[in-house]
Amino acid sequence: MADEQDKLRETVTLKVRAADPALSGQEDLSATEHERLARMHEGARPAFVTARRMLRASLGEYMGLLPGAVPLTQEGAGRVRIEGFSDDEPPFFSVSHTGAAEEGISAVVVSETTPIGIDIQQLDPVVDWRRVAERRFPPEDWVLLSNMSNEIGRMLFFTLWSIREAFVKMEDGKLMPYLRNIQVDLTARPPKLAAPTPKGRENAMIYFHFVPEHQLMIALVASENVAIDLDCDIQPMERRPDPLKNKVESA
Repeated sequence: MADEQDKLRETVTLKVRAADPALSGQEDLSATEHERLARMHEGARPAFVTARRMLRASLGEYMGLLPGAVPLTQEGAGRVRIEGFSDDEPPFFSVSHTGAAEEGISAVVVSETTPIGIDIQQLDPVVDWRRVAERRFPPEDWVLLSNMSNEIGRMLFFTLWSIREAFVKMEDGKLMPYLRNIQVDLTARPPKLAAPTPKGRENAMIYFHFVPEHQLMIALVASENVAIDLDCDIQPMERRPDPLKNKVESA
């Protein structure tokens, strides 16, 4: 029975790539995306464009559209949506990016069957993770983390942060309540929710993976079980002068 269920599970491709400083694919962005891009700090542009290019390509393949024709919409800094599609209608997707310029990394996943969320985080040695964990995480997490070595504690801190932010993406929630209230049993195999999410979800698939050469934590959550094809190919790219094509003139 278990083998039959595994065969029925959707396989999703979790694609992770280095951000492209050349901003390749920016011609496929919408007018709104171009406006947002032009107002970004130069260092943040590569990861943003790479993530949107990957998302548009994946959704375009699913929908039978060219990447530039995928009707993505976003209000402010809110969730990216497909115009005309409801939140409970496939395709489901999630995007994450981190870092800047040469060190940026982008990730995208698309599912035909289940709401899904991803988050990537690089283990920043400058972050005072103990201070953040004490203020933002559940008290029981802080008790555990405070007794760990700096190296192990930092790893667990970023693991929990990534998982919780992935739940934010999947449920379209607010970050602070999820950092405080998502409880994860990492001793279970596979990991599982130890309490309902802020929106009442009691069960979810939880996946995480660490890429040591890039100090990168990858987390994925889904409302239903999926098989994961991790397509992680982070090849550093040469820095070039900012190639933004559609600049917005300052007033």
